[in-house]
Amino acid sequence: MPNVTDALALDVMETQSWPTSAFAVEDLEASGFRLVEVKVFSATKRKDRDRLDELATAWLQDHQNFDRLTARVTLSSDLEYHCLSITFMGWQRI
Repeated sequence: MPNVTDALALDVMETQSWPTSAFAVEDLEASGFRLVEVKVFSATKRKDRDRLDELATAWLQDHQNFDRLTARVTLSSDLEYHCLSITFMGWQRI
């Protein structure tokens, strides 16, 4: 089973564009996919950010029932905090 790093690399190579708008989601749905699950892992503390890979990998191992999985990693920050988020969207063929 690939870990979260492998899944993110695979997503970059195989996926179409990340669905950032209702139109992109409609495009995936028009292609025969239905969004069935969204999972977000996020943390602002360094200790928690360092564990995101483990948590996301464990979740991926328990959720292998998707026909397509898209992933997005985002980092937002202000002067004090840095929030790292990993978002997975699980799709199934209609």
